[in-house]
Amino acid sequence: MKKQNPGAQNQFLETQLGIVTRTGDWFHITTDQIKQFVPGLLEKRPLDKLVGEAIAWVRSADSLALTLLLVLLLVIHPIFAVTIAIAFHFLWYRSKSAFVTIYLGKVLKFMNTDGYLLITSLVIISALGMTGQYLAAGIGLVFFFLMKLGLLKWLWDKIDQGVDKKLTLNDRVFKMILVKYGMHYNLQPSEVQQMEDKFVELATSRKKGKS
Repeated sequence: MKKQNPGAQNQFLETQLGIVTRTGDWFHITTDQIKQFVPGLLEKRPLDKLVGEAIAWVRSADSLALTLLLVLLLVIHPIFAVTIAIAFHFLWYRSKSAFVTIYLGKVLKFMNTDGYLLITSLVIISALGMTGQYLAAGIGLVFFFLMKLGLLKWLWDKIDQGVDKKLTLNDRVFKMILVKYGMHYNLQPSEVQQMEDKFVELATSRKKGKS
């Protein structure tokens, strides 16, 4: 088990098999491997900041889909709105690593906060209820709890179970964050393929340990 700085203790724990967050999300890479693959990055961007941004991207499907649904409920039929929101959630959850940028990550961190989600949901759902759009308000409320509990992510993960993937969705995100910050600080990531192989190696080791 590795030591964490005090500010990171409630956010994640680093083990020999990688980093695990308090919500159970895994990133199969360690501090030593980050130093090996992107030398000098941790001096510019501490590990807890990198993990925080990775968590923001992992959670982004929920906050973005909920925001999209709430906006759509104001302008189109609730059934169409929820269909579009679920389809968006599925597509974004699976392909979010392709959109990783430093600045968008900061926006997502804000959108993932409880304050943003609660206030946005409360205002729009209340407005729908006061105008007699009870179906829309009910769908908005149900979708809010689905997102807070992470049930759609759980469903997509269940569907993907048994599918042989080289990198997990979380590891794809973390890899792209390392690459983007490496470029931002003019620290050319070395041996990207070897970094991917290490992600896979640790993920496989953890799965074998659970079986």
